[in-house]
Amino acid sequence: MPSYRSHVALTVWPIGVLFLFGLSRSWPALEGASAYAASAPGGWLVLGAETLVVVVFLIAYARGWRRFSASDEEGRGPYRTAGSVRLQKLAGGIAWGFVLAVLILHWFMTIRVGPVAISQYELLRAFLSRPPVLGFYMLGLAALGLYLSQGLAASFRAWGFGGGHETSRWLELACTLASVMMMLMAVNVLAHFATGRAYWTNAAPTDRPAVDPSPGGAR
Repeated sequence: MPSYRSHVALTVWPIGVLFLFGLSRSWPALEGASAYAASAPGGWLVLGAETLVVVVFLIAYARGWRRFSASDEEGRGPYRTAGSVRLQKLAGGIAWGFVLAVLILHWFMTIRVGPVAISQYELLRAFLSRPPVLGFYMLGLAALGLYLSQGLAASFRAWGFGGGHETSRWLELACTLASVMMMLMAVNVLAHFATGRAYWTNAAPTDRPAVDPSPGGAR
């Protein structure tokens, strides 16, 4: 399906790159505020560059779906069914709304506390501890996971893989598992910001106060 390669390249890959970038930037937070501050880029220039990238990727997303509508003859293109196309559009709309909401939140935090990563870390923890906000994040991640799952499978089909019925089923399963693993990593980071705990991490948080191991030390 060579005619659909530009569609998946414009609609799936950019939001996947944004997700992986955001996950890699947030993952060090599991080791504490200091690790997050050391790894997270800050400053007005970085925030402006991120905003420009999001706008460019959003334009590419809209253009990719226009190309799909113009070239589609079967009603499903590289997706499994026509219903999958409708579901992909719905999930994509929610996912991009989630991306824009996160970008607006970053602007809000930077305006409120300045480009100081530790201050933004504490503000983000307070913000994500609210159940409505946490629920919105979970909805956004669920939509993003569904979108990437179907999008990855569509990418393989557009490049000529998974054309048979049985192969297509295994392809869908593999892409779903890959997407679930990525979303679980994101939920792990989200759990840390929302509750102060995480399901797994590489190291213990570095911001805990040191304890004197001597018999008369602090307890």
